[in-house]
Amino acid sequence: MKFSKITLALATLTLAGTAFAASPAAQIAISSGASASKGNMKLALASLCSGQFVEFTDGTSNVSTYFCGATGSFANASAPTAAEYAAAAAVKFTGTAYSELRLNVNGGSFTAACLLAGWPTGTACPAADLYWDPAAAAMAANPAGSVVVGGLMDVEPTGFLSTVRTGVATPTTVSANFAQAFGVAVSNDLYTAMFNDQLGTKVAAGCAVTDTKKVECVPVIGKAQVVAIMSGVSTNDAYTKGAAFLAPSLTAGTPLTYARRVDTSGTQAAAQQYFLGNVCNSAPVPVVGAGASAGAITVTALPTTGGVRTALNAAGHAIGVMSAENNQSGQSWKWVRVGGMNVAESAAPAESGVTFTNTATAKDGSYDFWFVSRVARPTGNPTTFWNKVIGGFAAVPAANTKGLFATSETAYSKSNSCNPVNQ
Repeated sequence: MKFSKITLALATLTLAGTAFAASPAAQIAISSGASASKGNMKLALASLCSGQFVEFTDGTSNVSTYFCGATGSFANASAPTAAEYAAAAAVKFTGTAYSELRLNVNGGSFTAACLLAGWPTGTACPAADLYWDPAAAAMAANPAGSVVVGGLMDVEPTGFLSTVRTGVATPTTVSANFAQAFGVAVSNDLYTAMFNDQLGTKVAAGCAVTDTKKVECVPVIGKAQVVAIMSGVSTNDAYTKGAAFLAPSLTAGTPLTYARRVDTSGTQAAAQQYFLGNVCNSAPVPVVGAGASAGAITVTALPTTGGVRTALNAAGHAIGVMSAENNQSGQSWKWVRVGGMNVAESAAPAESGVTFTNTATAKDGSYDFWFVSRVARPTGNPTTFWNKVIGGFAAVPAANTKGLFATSETAYSKSNSCNPVNQ
């Protein structure tokens, strides 16, 4: 049988078209949502890549594009280039319709719902997220033909205040089959002041302020004290005394920063549920508004956990709630014991000589400030995608991600955010 040159050329083009360079738009999944579970997402996707898995970022830890390419497409998988991406043959994540996930977690958990709802204006949703385009090496809107798949959330959508949910369609959610612990952290100056005031009472006699890996040496904060700070009642002791509310030896009125997250943050929603009873209680304590400073307390409106860490690392007295995956080295902030119970193996993150899980007390039932993460998703192909990703979460080794644990790792459960931890 003979083929004409035109036939051979057409055949060549047809075959070439089956090996796409980079990801065709239909294979690009778009996601927004929680930042704490971002590490687990990366590991789950890597487990689904039969080729070479790489990550592109905008230079921060909050924006990533995960790509599965043919083996050998990238000379250095830890430093992939735009040119290599453009030339790489895309490989779909096993069992899914996608070879690439573009993820932005700058706005917090609720942006997963905002993304699925089309970023409605006039709501609590921020402006539409941009995502990292590896070919352009720049932030860009999701390309035409790409698929919105939703994202991970620290708590289910109904765990947010009605003022956040108004005008935003409530998406379908399922358990991600892992949970995350949260804790209360303070700046080094506030930690030292609280330690000095509690030494011999809540802090064991004979402790030194540097004994951060000895549980009995870590200062304690009461749930009621956190409530007073979060409630924003400017006439209460917290707003009158400032840092002296937690460390009475300080001068009354000493400035205190409450490093509060924005309303779309899952960490903020979790803290409001745990401490204030928001959405779970028929008579919840109202929360101080983002940026609503009063008296001796400065209240921030921070979109990211990184902003909280920055506030806590600064000189002066500051307090904030963070998820327990925060265990970065080179930090000066410290965890305190909530109601006398510790979330982490040391008050000082990444302390030398300490084996960190930041989940042990959550898993054994002695610490209950934790929530089951959720997947907010549409119907169709994204459902299959998320089923595969959730299965990939099971491939994440126990204690690999600090502060996060598989729900199968504990005998305790939390079927929804408003239910107490129970067996």
